[in-house]
Amino acid sequence: MSTTLTIRNLDEAVKQKLRMRAARNQSSMEAEARAILARMVNEEETPRPPQTVGEMRERLAAVRGTWKNRANGRDTDGIMKELRGDD
Repeated sequence: MSTTLTIRNLDEAVKQKLRMRAARNQSSMEAEARAILARMVNEEETPRPPQTVGEMRERLAAVRGTWKNRANGRDTDGIMKELRGDD
């Protein structure tokens, strides 16, 4: 089944970059746009890097939360002794 997609108000700079990319890949602008769209839609979503200090703090807080209370009041030396079997 063939579907037509019309993109209105495409920025001229984007159009030019698409044209150049298509030429570099020896394909039409339409084929290049299809390939880019398919690749972006089909690739696994990966978390984007944090853009601000606030976002970084939020991500770190979330990770810290997964370790919360894992030490059960023990310090690093106590944990290492336990792992080595020195207790």
